[in-house]
Formats: sequence, C-alpha cells, structure tokens
Amino acid sequence: MSQWFHRNPLKATDHVKFELKGILSNDKASKICSELRIRRDHFIEHLASASYDRQMLEEEFNEYLALFGGFVRPPGEEDADIRSKLYSVLRFRWTNSMLGSTAVEVSEAYFELLSLCLNMAIWYTKHAAWLAGKDEVREGDAKMCHTCLRKAAGIFAFVRENCGRLSGASDIPGSDFDPKILLCYETQCSAEAQEVTLARAIELKHAPTLISALANETSMMFAKGDKLLESLDESVFGRWRKYMQLKGRIYSAYAYAFLGESLLAEDKCGDAVRACQEGVSEFHIAEDFCSKYAKSPGPGFLAQPDKHLFFRRVEPLLNRHLEKAKRENGFIYHQKVPEVCPELDSKANFGLAKPEPFALPKLAEAWTTASYAAFDISKADMPDFSKLKKSSKDIPAVKEEKIYQTDKDPSNSSGCVIS
Repeated sequence: MSQWFHRNPLKATDHVKFELKGILSNDKASKICSELRIRRDHFIEHLASASYDRQMLEEEFNEYLALFGGFVRPPGEEDADIRSKLYSVLRFRWTNSMLGSTAVEVSEAYFELLSLCLNMAIWYTKHAAWLAGKDEVREGDAKMCHTCLRKAAGIFAFVRENCGRLSGASDIPGSDFDPKILLCYETQCSAEAQEVTLARAIELKHAPTLISALANETSMMFAKGDKLLESLDESVFGRWRKYMQLKGRIYSAYAYAFLGESLLAEDKCGDAVRACQEGVSEFHIAEDFCSKYAKSPGPGFLAQPDKHLFFRRVEPLLNRHLEKAKRENGFIYHQKVPEVCPELDSKANFGLAKPEPFALPKLAEAWTTASYAAFDISKADMPDFSKLKKSSKDIPAVKEEKIYQTDKDPSNSSGCVIS
C-alpha cells in the first residue's frame, strides 16, 4: 500500500493491585482479584508492541473486560444502567493520549473500562501502521490493515457514545473523553481505511470516476478531522492537525487526477486540463504541508511524508494526464479551458469504510451469584467517587516499540501484492 500514518501515543496508567482485603470473604473473590491484576498487567505490557500478535491481544483484551465486568454490573443483570456494588471500590488513574504525563483519576469502574477500550483502539491503529509499513504488503496484510482501522473506529464510536456515563468526563478540552477528540479519532480511522480501499482500486484499475469519488470522500473526511481539532491548543495538537490537512490535500489532488482521466475518456479535453491544473495546485499545497508537519509541535510519530511513494506518485500522475489533455486539445478538439473547475463527485457509491460495531464481552463465568456475594462491601473503606479530576500524581509515558516503516518502494501502483 505504501501508506504512511500519523500515530498518537498510548494512554499510560498506574499499576492496579486489586487489593480488597477487607472486602474479600473467601477464595473465590480472592482468585477473581488475583486474575484481574495479572491479566491487566499482561494486556498493558503487550500494548507497547504494535507487532504483537493481534489475535492474542484481542483474547487478552476480551478476557480482562469479561472478568472486570463484575465491577461494572452485577451478574445476570443486562441493564447497563444498574451498577455493580463494586463500581466505586477502586480508584483508577490514566493519562490522556495527547496531554502528556498528567493523569486523571476517579473511583468509577466505567472509567477503567473505557480507558482500556481506548488503548485497544489506539493499538489497532498502530498495528495497521505496522502492517502497512512492511517491505512487502500482501493482500492479506492489506485486508487486516483495513479491518484493524474499522475495528478501531468502532471502539472510538463506542466510547464516544458511552463516555457520558462518567461525571466530568468531557470537562477537559483535548482529553480522550472530549467528544471532538473521539470523533476525530473515529473519522481518521475511517478515512485511513478508505485509503487502503483506494490503493486497491488503483491497483485493480477500477473506473477513474469511482477512484476520483472515493479519493474526494477520503479528502473530505480528513478535512472534517482537521475541523474538529481547530479549537484546541496548537502547541499540543498542531502536528495532528497538519497530518489531517496534508492527507486532505493529497487525496484532493488524487481526486482531480482521476477526474481529469475520466474527462479525457469522454473527450472533454478542456475540462480535463482544468481538473488537472486544480490537482497540481492541491499537490503544491500538500507539499507545503509536508514541511509544516515536520516542524509542527505536538506528540506523535514524526516522519517525512514527502518521501513516501503514495505522495510522490501524485504529481507524475497529474502531469501525465495534464500533458495528454493539452496535447489532444491542441491537435484535435480546440476546446476552451474553463475558468471554473469541473466539480468532483462528493458521493462515492462504493468503497466507503464504516466503523465495525463494538460490543462489550459477556461477563466471565467466574462471576456467579456466590462469587459476587463473596465481596462484602459493608467492610469497605469506600474512596471518594467524585467526578473525574486531575490526579496529583503524574504517570510516565508508555515505552512503545518503534513501528517499522519500510524505505523501499513497491514495484506496483498501490504497494499491495495481490495473490
């Protein structure tokens, strides 16, 4: 695929001991807490590697959520609004992906649950970047990259729809529970999944009208992501915004390139010339954003997007169509080049990526009426479970393994080997 993706840091968290000595009345309750501590530690440790086995991490994620579910709702209770008696017995601390080591904390089980979900979604985006950055991306890798991005989008959507359960969750601008941030993550993942679809459409030589419409839809999604971030602190969100702006302009240039090709096929050479000229203009704006991205402040993986093949192939494509349109127009058609550029199709009928819906796993079998009763909260020293607030304790950033990104050019248009 020869794609390049900007990636933000994982959320960091304090170790949770699940020590509830005064509450545990038998070995069943003790075993649940012991397993929760071990499973949480393993899952968080493995998140640091984008190349970790996806199926194993998904299994660890689901197993932890299923076992932790007893702290969220009572066994046998399907109503999500009915809280477990254990809902507030533990205090959890997490950082936000974009706000450095400053942590927030609250004594609410749903805070832990949603924070774990967010980290899983962020890992999916990093795993997708790792798949796309291989020396040779096979068709199965491209499909899994597409799937991971749709799964991530689905989790971000789930958190956005449920974070209202946390008191004060959206009070911190730029936090991971800020609706703008969640929608931006979701939009970015859907747009990047469409990039994978677009690469395949180019490789399989689909109709230029379809490719143009899909490229334009993708461009508009990145523009939407940029709009969602515009009111936030530039010193923190500047690099993420520049990524959105850069990708938006690149895919606008692609859209005009394939619009020009389709107009050429219809012998509308004057319009084709104008469309390609507009594409060249968009490409030059994207070039400017490449340098701005590299100099922009904020967290996230820093790369050189202008060195990537998906960027470098736009200009030759535009120039090829532009030269052909001018040549045909000069020799045969003598059509006037309009001042107003032909409109792009803004409603692609195929290839649009939708988030894959996410649902919480069922409660683990360890949670029975007897095991739930074994937690005696009458003996608990209940912590303050006031609304989400800034913690007095900072948490160091996760030491993430660097995501490998190939510097080799693929031998075909999309970079995806179709077998």
